[in-house]
Amino acid sequence: MDVEILKRALRELVEREPTFFRDIFLDALRSDGRIAEALLDLFTKHPEAKLRLAQAVAGSIAVPLNVATKEDLAKLATKEDMEQLRAEIRRIENRMATKEQIESITISVEDSGREMVQYLLEQRGYRCAAERLRLDADYEFDIYCNAGVLTAVGEAKVRTGGRDVEKTVERIRELVRRWPDKISGRLVPVFYTLVAEPSAVQKAKELGVWLIESKREVVTLEEVLGGGRGGA
Repeated sequence: MDVEILKRALRELVEREPTFFRDIFLDALRSDGRIAEALLDLFTKHPEAKLRLAQAVAGSIAVPLNVATKEDLAKLATKEDMEQLRAEIRRIENRMATKEQIESITISVEDSGREMVQYLLEQRGYRCAAERLRLDADYEFDIYCNAGVLTAVGEAKVRTGGRDVEKTVERIRELVRRWPDKISGRLVPVFYTLVAEPSAVQKAKELGVWLIESKREVVTLEEVLGGGRGGA
């Protein structure tokens, strides 16, 4: 059979019978560990799938992914499927919990944060190229976008709490004090995350931080600019 015809037929089946394919996917995860490994490879090679996987994991564990251990990941098992999931985790834990894979997910979040900030600024008429800002061994920001009349600077993280927002604002204040030439026009502290905890939302509103959760603005740019606290 022609490969393109097969691909087209599979796409049509997925659109018509999503539940059927979901059941097949779940059955595959419950069976041969090699299938689970293949699916994990597929997820980690697809940028959007990798971010969604990171978001799902971040919503299930209480520790940041960049310090997650194999023991932390084992906690993802539910009571009903504890033994079965433990067996599956043992088969793939060495692949899933490696430092390199965790760093890969974190880097993807940072890249997505820069892309989203640049896109949202351009939609409002602010032209700039979002990049990482490295000042010295102690000071580095994941997001830096200088548009002349406005400068957005901040961090990107998989899961964010109120203290994360506070620390970022403190570091931005130090940036303004030590490297004022890096700021042009209005300063906008920004934080990009996949999962924003309620404390992060509250703190962002209090401190005037542009808070972006995945593809939506939890605290909008207009709120920050209108609140008069963009100077951190």
